[in-house]
Amino acid sequence: MKEYVIGIDVGGTRIQLGLFKGSEIIAEKQFLTDKEIGATEMMDLLANRVRKLAAASGLTLEDIRGVGASFPSYVDYEKGLCVETSNIMSLNDQPVRDMLRERLGVPVYVDNDGNLAALAEHELGAGRGYDNLIYAELSTGIGGGLILNGKLYRGMHGMAGEIGHMLVSDSIGYPCGCGVIGCVQSISSGLYMARFAMDRIKEGEESRILDYAGTISNIDTLAVGRALNVNDPLALEVVNRGAEYLGRMFHNLNQIFDINVFVYGGGVTNLGHRFIDRMIAAYRHHSLMDQKYPAKFLAAELGHRASLVGAALMVR
Repeated sequence: MKEYVIGIDVGGTRIQLGLFKGSEIIAEKQFLTDKEIGATEMMDLLANRVRKLAAASGLTLEDIRGVGASFPSYVDYEKGLCVETSNIMSLNDQPVRDMLRERLGVPVYVDNDGNLAALAEHELGAGRGYDNLIYAELSTGIGGGLILNGKLYRGMHGMAGEIGHMLVSDSIGYPCGCGVIGCVQSISSGLYMARFAMDRIKEGEESRILDYAGTISNIDTLAVGRALNVNDPLALEVVNRGAEYLGRMFHNLNQIFDINVFVYGGGVTNLGHRFIDRMIAAYRHHSLMDQKYPAKFLAAELGHRASLVGAALMVR
């Protein structure tokens, strides 16, 4: 059996490629994502980069068992279709699996980035040894994946695990790309936590956040985190607000699936233990069963490579 697999992780900011032998990555490349590129041109670009990555290790496509690709999209796994991608609009309704397969001549598999990060953390990361877990990616947006009975659960249309669009409020939040106000992404994602801080400062709230950001338009969770470290009141308000609604999200997930193993990752977690502790406390406050069945909140271990590793594992 061929030993080599190539994984691709298409992100809104960058694209990563990795050459794997088993679960070990032996070569890796990355480059910036061109969000304005057409789907045909992107598939041409990805195919070309795959060939170059293999060639740099003295391989050809004949040595490659298959290619797995992760997209920041709603993905219909069975059809190999990117149904909707908010960051790269040209991918919407595109048969990306077949487009890549035609260009490469090897088996190609595609899935959502949250699903593949969940798969990777389950097999090689913080979720090792757990047959049931929920993975949450807390970043610019909020995504995730479900492992049920030891297997990745995709749902009827390949769209399970989109936990960021769970409704947690009927009055709080910003208009989200999903079309509603009150989903957890519209409150607790990095994008909207930063926007809440911006709006409060525009209203006249004094805050050290602005000292670290420089300008209001540059406010992000990094600036919030730095202000939090000096006990800035607005930073504390931003963090507590975001953490509260994440706690509600995890509680709802536990009520639906009876799963209390949560693996969390993503840039928002860099806010540190005060944010994480508040998030977990909010979960425990809302959960009736936590005293009898205490939840495990596990920090993800694979970092920015999680979806890339999951893409390679998917080929197997």
